[in-house]
Amino acid sequence: MVAQTASTSLDRKEILQTNWIQRLGLFVMFLICGLATLFLGSNFYEIFPTNRNLTYNLIISAVFLAASLWFKYDKRLNKYWQITFAFFIASVIYPVTSLTVNWKGEMLSRLGVVAGVTSQGTAVDKVFQMLLTVIPILVLVKLSGADLGSIYLKRGNLKLGLSFGVLVWFNFATSAFLFFAERFTSMDRFAAAVLWGLVFSFANGFLEELWLRAIFLKRFEPFLGLGGSVLLTSIVFSVIHAGSTYLTPIAMPFMLANTFTLGLACGYLMMKSDSIWGPTLIHAAADFFLFIALLANA
Repeated sequence: MVAQTASTSLDRKEILQTNWIQRLGLFVMFLICGLATLFLGSNFYEIFPTNRNLTYNLIISAVFLAASLWFKYDKRLNKYWQITFAFFIASVIYPVTSLTVNWKGEMLSRLGVVAGVTSQGTAVDKVFQMLLTVIPILVLVKLSGADLGSIYLKRGNLKLGLSFGVLVWFNFATSAFLFFAERFTSMDRFAAAVLWGLVFSFANGFLEELWLRAIFLKRFEPFLGLGGSVLLTSIVFSVIHAGSTYLTPIAMPFMLANTFTLGLACGYLMMKSDSIWGPTLIHAAADFFLFIALLANA
């Protein structure tokens, strides 16, 4: 075990000693893979022919799966196999959500809620989306032989993570109440928005931090360092979200800036606290503010 640990540390040191040109090349390559998987393959909007395209998503998943298996058994490329498999895991989520959309609709119907019409429907729909995202990720991570700590599902430095997370959440929540509470027409409507806003924000915060950040950071870090890993995931995270505003182009630069800085904060805290919980709180804070703001103006 000691010999294996020493060997792993040596390999990690060797990787980190790659020159800046090699790191830049890997950064660009990983960025292209991330955008091809999560932006071009997105099923949340239709900008490119590849969006909401099940065939494209299945091909991307097959390519990354085949590449990861090849790299795993190739001594020269073995160090890249977990990164390639992480892209495979990320790519699987779009086909899963596409193929289960009818099932999800039926389940929501049985619960008597309609997605996107009420605050309750929006929140419950997000919970189902979270389950359909988180469960495949957990299963595939375990099948890869990695533990859940490799995707930050552990205690870590909980004091550091929660200290920042709780402070940011409290600030965003009180800001939402300060600016938007009086716009609700009744106390019942406001209470419903708060309740279902909490459900929505924590479900979305957890699923996006796990899917778009946690499965990549530890895989990128030996090659790109902490700063490069956080920067790369933040760029992909912001581009994906900016794509959702393509019908209102004036909003795109603001969404890019907003989600890019959010990504930097969450990514850095995740790596420093070695846990997903603090970043989940910060992400949930931003989503809760948005949820209350949108319902107040509805």
